[in-house]
Amino acid sequence: MSSMFRLLRGEMHKILMRPILYVITGVLVLALFFSVTLLSMTNRSTTEYTIAGDTKDVVMQNYLSAESINKTLADKNMSDTLAKIEYYSTINQDPATTVTAQLKTLIKSAQDLLISYKYQIQQEQIAEPKSTNLSNLDKVRNDLSTCLKDLQEVLDNATKNNVIVLMEKTDFDTFTSLTSTAIIYLDATIDVNNLNDHEILVDKVSNVDGYTHIEGPTYLDKLTTIINQRITDVFINEELITSLNTQFTTASTYLSTLNTNIVKAVSDDTITLTEMKSDVLAYFYTAKQMNDLATASLYIEPIKGLTDSRATKYIGYNGIQVYTFNEEITRNNYLIANNLSGSDYASVFSPTMSFSNQVSAFDLVYFGLEICGFVILIFCVILAAGMIAGEHTNGTLKVLAVRPYSRSKILSSKILATLLFGTIFVLFSAIVLLIVGITMFGLDMTPILAVFNASSAFVISPALLILIYIVMLLFKILFYVLLATMISVVFR
Repeated sequence: MSSMFRLLRGEMHKILMRPILYVITGVLVLALFFSVTLLSMTNRSTTEYTIAGDTKDVVMQNYLSAESINKTLADKNMSDTLAKIEYYSTINQDPATTVTAQLKTLIKSAQDLLISYKYQIQQEQIAEPKSTNLSNLDKVRNDLSTCLKDLQEVLDNATKNNVIVLMEKTDFDTFTSLTSTAIIYLDATIDVNNLNDHEILVDKVSNVDGYTHIEGPTYLDKLTTIINQRITDVFINEELITSLNTQFTTASTYLSTLNTNIVKAVSDDTITLTEMKSDVLAYFYTAKQMNDLATASLYIEPIKGLTDSRATKYIGYNGIQVYTFNEEITRNNYLIANNLSGSDYASVFSPTMSFSNQVSAFDLVYFGLEICGFVILIFCVILAAGMIAGEHTNGTLKVLAVRPYSRSKILSSKILATLLFGTIFVLFSAIVLLIVGITMFGLDMTPILAVFNASSAFVISPALLILIYIVMLLFKILFYVLLATMISVVFR
């Protein structure tokens, strides 16, 4: 141990004699200065809802009937959530209610209308005397157009908001193009009492050019092919539906308790105005969190197991990032299960946005270490690489090697000396940034609701999270120091 200590002390002395140490120190000071001057963060709004009122009566009035935010809106969030859950529960029990079932019913109606249209034209062709008023044909034409519009509307609604069918964007575009073209023909201005115009129109709807990749000779046949082969109904796992129902019950019970407390607060002097506002805020947030949880869970479930690039091909999932949605689900699950409000917690650190509702000293520490950490990392890598290569070049490594020290101890002392200086620089930067940050912005200790690996949520102090970040930064420096040392040893 004493020999290791002597080696370490010698290596640190060598580093102190190297000019690069003082160059990097100067660069680090500049980095600290620029960290403070360049800090430009957007204040994160942790209070999406604000409750106005200087008295309990006013707060109660706003709670019940404020223009932008009120109890009715929160309750609607809950009713919308329940409707989404019940919809998937219903289609699991009754396949006749699925989107493809609706589309098939509509396409069958369209085909029947087209057959009727053709038949009536044939009857008019052989009728004697010829009709001068063909309103019956025009009615069928309008009914067919309406049916195709309903067909497109059902599919549009199924791919917006909560996606209830899986369909690739190319197939959706083809379906839309086919229906739109047929509707354009049907809605075109014609002489409704001219049988020839109706004959031409039927011929156009009955035949289609292009779209050879879709089986079927007519527009309606090709639409049928897409419905039968290229659209998949979304059936949600019963376990997820049960879980969402459980969470909904938990949220509903908590909302009932909050409402009781809010009503009681008006006449109960033991409940302060601040506590009443907090309960009102929790009421709005709980309803929103439950809606967000159900929406995100049902939205992600159909593409579970797919990569982002594969999921993006489906209509309604353009630019999807599954990991981000899973983080949101985990976060809201935690809040609802523990009857918590998201407004009481801050988010994890970001280089562009404050972790709480205003910039704090911890934001400066995180932002500054992102810059200073890079400078320190470069210094440590150069130092680690040069300690072997440099001494090999000037011959001092041979002098050290003939002494009674093992090679592992020699290498370890060099690595430890490098890490020690790196640690000193990191801690120095963190302390300076913290002191400056407290002076400029103050210290915000709002707890952070963090999500790990998009699967588990926990509450942590911002101070502890900064400490963990510093430790992770040191591990990163250790990795690159070991890598630089290895490369230096291999090539020398």
